[in-house]
Amino acid sequence: MVVFTKFDGQIIQESGKLGDIEDEGVKWDLAKKNAEITFQKTYLPRVFGTQYPPKAYVQLGGENGEHSFVKREIMF
Repeated sequence: MVVFTKFDGQIIQESGKLGDIEDEGVKWDLAKKNAEITFQKTYLPRVFGTQYPPKAYVQLGGENGEHSFVKREIMF
């Protein structure tokens, strides 16, 4: 199992790239989707490309002031 912390920080970073969207709810949702894409394409391949990859991972982060986590099982 691998734990990724501060996923909300990735969302905030992606949100900063969406300066032209005024609706904060729409902006947060789009930033969250973009952060997930970045996570899937950039960070997960690094971890799961190792000799002994984990069987699952957890993403930890706060979302709009609330703590949240997502656990994902990896099936091989």
